[in-house]
Amino acid sequence: MEKMSQAAKMKRASYHLYTFTISKLISTFGSSVYAFGISLYVLALTGSAASFAVNLICSILPRTILAPFAGYAADNYSKKKLIIFSQLGGIITVSGLLIYSLAIGLSLPAIYTATALVSIFSMFNGVTFSASIANLIDPDRIQKAMGFNQSAVSIAAIGGPVIGGMLFGFVSMNVFLTIEIVAYAIALVLEA
Repeated sequence: MEKMSQAAKMKRASYHLYTFTISKLISTFGSSVYAFGISLYVLALTGSAASFAVNLICSILPRTILAPFAGYAADNYSKKKLIIFSQLGGIITVSGLLIYSLAIGLSLPAIYTATALVSIFSMFNGVTFSASIANLIDPDRIQKAMGFNQSAVSIAAIGGPVIGGMLFGFVSMNVFLTIEIVAYAIALVLEA
């Protein structure tokens, strides 16, 4: 009976390890693709490197300022709920930008606001994910899980701008936003 229980625990930990890694990769990659792709759109729209830089600042600054609050929340509230709410926040934000785009057309304030919100939700998601590793994975594989976590972040940091640039070049902004919404939804389904 004990061996069966131990085997079931190992199987569940393996499931969490791989589901966690795939979800983290999709979520982090999606945020990176969004940040770079939308910044290229701003550059094409305005022709201004300053506007491009402002959008990148809207992506970086909220993360920097709110990271301690995300850590506090991850330590004191349900990690699963925080991850799900942060993914829903990303879906709602990008969906709102898409609806705004279809109804009125994209504007810099709308893009800057959406970029800041996507950045905030992504940061809460990432911090909470990292904090939950010890609860999801058996002690023997925590190091492996941390390696997968860092690999997902690194792949997103390198590949996100490449894919974001390709999507910007090949699809309309509305299709780009729709792809982002689908990516967030897939990550949410994996996390739920």
